[in-house]
This record gives sequence, structure tokens and C-alpha cells, in this order.
Amino acid sequence: MLKGRNKFRRVFLLAVIILLSMGAVRSFARQVITFGPGETSIKGSIKYSVIGRYTAGFNSFRGSVVLDERPPQVRSVYLEIDVKSIASKFAWCDRFARSRRLLNAARYPQIIFKSDKIFEDDRGYEVKGVLQMHGIKRKMLFPFKVKTVIDPVTRRKWLDIKGSWNVDRKDFNIIWNKVLDHGGVLVGDIFTVEWGIRVGLK
Repeated sequence: MLKGRNKFRRVFLLAVIILLSMGAVRSFARQVITFGPGETSIKGSIKYSVIGRYTAGFNSFRGSVVLDERPPQVRSVYLEIDVKSIASKFAWCDRFARSRRLLNAARYPQIIFKSDKIFEDDRGYEVKGVLQMHGIKRKMLFPFKVKTVIDPVTRRKWLDIKGSWNVDRKDFNIIWNKVLDHGGVLVGDIFTVEWGIRVGLK
């Protein structure tokens, strides 16, 4: 009789452990979402005295976002940009941006960002990670915002992720410039990267 009770207790405890484990897996289920130009826009801009401000997008890039499914929370971000795909309405500016004087796309064909940690507070998110550009890797901390959107027709939920980051090009040894006759320089030091991702939730 005692052996039967002990066996029942062991089976019961095992069942409880399995159920708790299943619940924990559900609570921490994660979704990996890949993206490219179809779902995302990435633009960069920098002061350029000839035209005022040079603004261009990238036509080729890829990346992924890891989310906690319930509630949806961003856990990691990876982004890989093909430098040679930079394009604007000024083709001659694009060639200059790709040249050895600036991004040097032939030698450094990719810009890569990989997150290490993501923080969340009342103001939004901050992502800490490594930005690799022009042959140099630097640890960076960038803000971004996340908003859940419901399509009024399909009722499908989407996650809008947006960021605007300022980067000093000299931190990545992109130092070429030219002093203008009337004072000032040809190219600014700070370039701004604006990006937006929209991903569908399960």
C-alpha cells in the first residue's frame, strides 16, 4: 500500500513539473522574424555643402528581430547593409559616397549591427551592440521605439519598430573632408540613420 502511494506521489510530482515546464515554455516562446527591403526602409543623411543635405536609402539589406510572443517584446536585432546599394536622386553623390574618400564600398562592402542587450523603460527601448563599418567595430547605444498596430480591415496585429540614430563618421575613420573657400567644410561629421520595420505578429 505504501509503495503504491509513493509511486502515485512520484507520478503526480512528475506531471506537475511537466505542466509547469510547458507553461514556462509558452510564457517565454520567441519568434524570429527576418526582414528585407520589402518590409523595411533604411535611410541615411549627412550635411553636404553642395546640395545642403545628402539623403539616400539602401536598396539591399537583410536582418532579423527576435521577439517574445506574449507580450510582444523585442529581444535582439541584427542588421546587415550592402554599402554599394546606396541610392538617392543625385547619382553623382552616390558615386562619391561609395568612393574611397568616404564609405569605400569596394573595400568595406557591408555595414553590420548586432545587438548585445536591449533595455526598455517608459521612454521606449535602447539597444546596445556592436556597429561594424569601414573596417572598424565600435560598441554603440541607440534608442528606438516600438508600437503595436492593428489593421482596421484584416484585424491583424503588426509591430512597428522605428529608430533614428546619429553616428560620428570620424569614429569609423571616415575622415576625408575639404575646406571651402568661404569657410566651413564640404561634408559634415554626423550622419543620421533613420529606419523603420513593420513585422506581422502571430
